[in-house]
Amino acid sequence: MNRLTCTAVIIALLMVSTHVRADDAPKQPSPEEMAKMMEEWQKLMTPGEHHKKLDFFVGKWKTKTKVFWNGPKGPPIESEGTAQSQWILGKRHLQSHTKGFMVVPDMKTGKINKIPYEGMGLMGYDSVRNVYTGSWVDNMGTQMMTFKGTMPPNSKKLTMYGEMDEPMMKMYGRLVKYTWAITGKDTFTFSITDLAAGDSYKVFQIDYTRVKNASSNKKNAGNNKKTAKASN
Repeated sequence: MNRLTCTAVIIALLMVSTHVRADDAPKQPSPEEMAKMMEEWQKLMTPGEHHKKLDFFVGKWKTKTKVFWNGPKGPPIESEGTAQSQWILGKRHLQSHTKGFMVVPDMKTGKINKIPYEGMGLMGYDSVRNVYTGSWVDNMGTQMMTFKGTMPPNSKKLTMYGEMDEPMMKMYGRLVKYTWAITGKDTFTFSITDLAAGDSYKVFQIDYTRVKNASSNKKNAGNNKKTAKASN
């Protein structure tokens, strides 16, 4: 009798559980609703106008890095390097690779040490959240920095915000501002501002100059010759 009672209880619980799961299951969309959902998904996964704004940063670049070890009012320590950016995954994300030297002062001797520097980053536009996003890793640490922000219409400046740690100073999660400002036809400036120290407290800046290929240089040289002859 006890076995029959237990079996009946188990069967009843299974029936209730099955009924609850059926009631809680989401309603299956109609073919029309499914088509509309697929259309929206297709729209969100396709690169748009915001991605096209990042076309400017594609190419090879010469870099001049300025590090403000003593704050923006002090003289910066400069170094040079190279960078290259290219579209990946069907122009959905911009991949950047930078090489150069990080110039670090020796606090004991006062001398300047040049440390080989290499970093990689991704940048793109999140069409779901309507925001620019980015990430960065390099050989100066093991952390991955992430940031997000906006670039207003007709603007030549992309501004993002994120956090940065200063483990040597026991400071973590400092809010910083990252800006990419287009300064000319083939130039732009990247800078980092420590917002915890002030809205104008710049600590890092890289000036980029585009490296033009040989065909472009020949074309420009030919145009210059034609201009000179016309002038004569």
